[in-house]
Amino acid sequence: MDFVRDSFLHWVKPIHRKLRGRKVHSFLRLIGNRPERATLLDVGGGTGIDGEFVSLYDNFAEVVIVNLHTSPFDALDGPCIRTVHGDARALPFGAQSFDWVFSNAVIEHVGGRQDQIRFANEIRRVALKGYFVTTPNKFFPIEQHTLFPFYQFLPKWAQKKVAPYCLGYLRQYEPINLLSAKELKELFPEAKVASMGCPVLGNGLVAFHSKEPSL
Repeated sequence: MDFVRDSFLHWVKPIHRKLRGRKVHSFLRLIGNRPERATLLDVGGGTGIDGEFVSLYDNFAEVVIVNLHTSPFDALDGPCIRTVHGDARALPFGAQSFDWVFSNAVIEHVGGRQDQIRFANEIRRVALKGYFVTTPNKFFPIEQHTLFPFYQFLPKWAQKKVAPYCLGYLRQYEPINLLSAKELKELFPEAKVASMGCPVLGNGLVAFHSKEPSL
């Protein structure tokens, strides 16, 4: 099973990398590629599968990656990038500590609705200029952690049985609470919420908000 899964993931990896690259491009375009070299907080983030988020970090004077699991990113620590162990539902930073906050596909992992509310409120609290938060689209037919059709609509007992045999990155069951566009908007009421990724029905959603004029 591992051989089949690894072979399949090797085939889809370029697609995954391309979609993530589009997110980086979209974020930089939306903030206007501003030259002042602002600060960035990446909530629950990291370099990505093939370092695709490093190109994002290169656009900021200071980057802080906050994650429950920081060891994979320790090599990034330096004058411009540092990692901080922390819970995204209770960020260890003051209000408006960072110009921009970025978070890719994390909010679906933090817990149930109340945990997601805490997560969203923390991002809104620490962002000075704005934020960019992405998550898989609940209504996209292929669940993106398992790559299993309509996995997100199965009862938990069925997910536990199916998860070990799925071809995606998820190797064993864990709770994943996907969001619809409406639910994401409720968490980030001042944000613009849009689909992204695949045409017609986007495989991802983004909540973007800027306090900067003329964006």
